[in-house]
Amino acid sequence: MSAAGLTPGAGELRFDHSPFMRFLGLEVIAAEKGRIELRLPFREEFVRHDGADWLHGGVVSALADIAGDYAVVTETGTGVPTIDMRVDYLRPARTGDLTAVGRTLRVGKTVSVADVEIRDSAGTLVAVGRACYASPRTPPDATRPKEETR
Repeated sequence: MSAAGLTPGAGELRFDHSPFMRFLGLEVIAAEKGRIELRLPFREEFVRHDGADWLHGGVVSALADIAGDYAVVTETGTGVPTIDMRVDYLRPARTGDLTAVGRTLRVGKTVSVADVEIRDSAGTLVAVGRACYASPRTPPDATRPKEETR
């Protein structure tokens, strides 16, 4: 998906740089400044245990973290490390695809905050999350006026 209309330098919103994200099989449904919608296609490896019809909570929390991170990326143009994250599981995420919508609440000089909603294939809200991310630092040389050379 093209990041047209997003922060300059954001380029393509892709997941191929991360073995874990490639394994998850994430897809960008929509993206705009401060908002991203992702789809996590169902895989048998995501279930809680053999024969279960609900997904492991770690899969749900990983999706929340990635959606929050990429919501911030739509504004900063670069990946950001997670500082802290909270996920509230509202009901079991049953087998099937999950959809996450991440929205930025604040993109600051040092810390950014994003909220995420995760829904199952029926559109039922199964989890909500909030995460804090370390905002990209401006290189020291970029903030200082350049000295003229003689």
